[in-house]
Amino acid sequence: MAVAAFGAALEGINDCATTEPSAELVAAAKEMASQEAAKAKINTQARDDADTNVPTYIHVIASSKSKSDGYLSKEDVLATVDGMNSDYEGLGFQFDVQEVIHTINTTWAAGEDAMVMKRQLRTGNYKTLNIYFVPKFRANGQCPFPRSVTADSAEFWGDGCTILSKVYDNKQTTTHEVGHWLGLFHTFQGGCDEDNDYVADTPALINEWSCDKNADTCPDMPGKDPVNNFMSYGTCRNEFTPGQVTRMKSMYQKFRA
Repeated sequence: MAVAAFGAALEGINDCATTEPSAELVAAAKEMASQEAAKAKINTQARDDADTNVPTYIHVIASSKSKSDGYLSKEDVLATVDGMNSDYEGLGFQFDVQEVIHTINTTWAAGEDAMVMKRQLRTGNYKTLNIYFVPKFRANGQCPFPRSVTADSAEFWGDGCTILSKVYDNKQTTTHEVGHWLGLFHTFQGGCDEDNDYVADTPALINEWSCDKNADTCPDMPGKDPVNNFMSYGTCRNEFTPGQVTRMKSMYQKFRA
């Protein structure tokens, strides 16, 4: 049922509206890739089993208290975060919901004045995750990558994940977008380029919607398409690689901790 609902939600809409990574972030990813490769050679990759508990604020934006107008109950969105926490369990991150905030605003629910909305609603510092569920958006979700920010900058206020309300019950979307918030690129970043997403253990692929485990859209590069990876597209995403886990920890420490 969830997959069918998700498929219907995807019809005629992009899965993810996250923009291309900045030059700063690409440079950081390259540096981290080099450091991770060096550590792997001498088997000194740092091991850290402790979870980082990320303070999380959930904002539900709707034009009325009707679900058809984007209104989601506290139980609805907590279930979404519970699902995401299951996906990140054992990987070093858990998301600790501090508050669920409901806002009835027809302008914001229509997808207008997004920055005004975030300036009024965003809570916490740069290591705090804010998730905005909205009934109208250009994609199923979007989340800015981490970056160097200054207090009161547009980049600070604009930080946080936007999720289309009608896909709230598909945790793949939220898990994927929060992966961007933690610094992961799409697995298809760069296509068949050897650097692709700058994570060594994610095979290169050309973006396509597929659950075919034998798919190999970059046959001259090692590995089959990572169709089950959370940072790919499709309806069968259920995993991160060890390299991605290391990268999320590195990015969080560099930009958000």
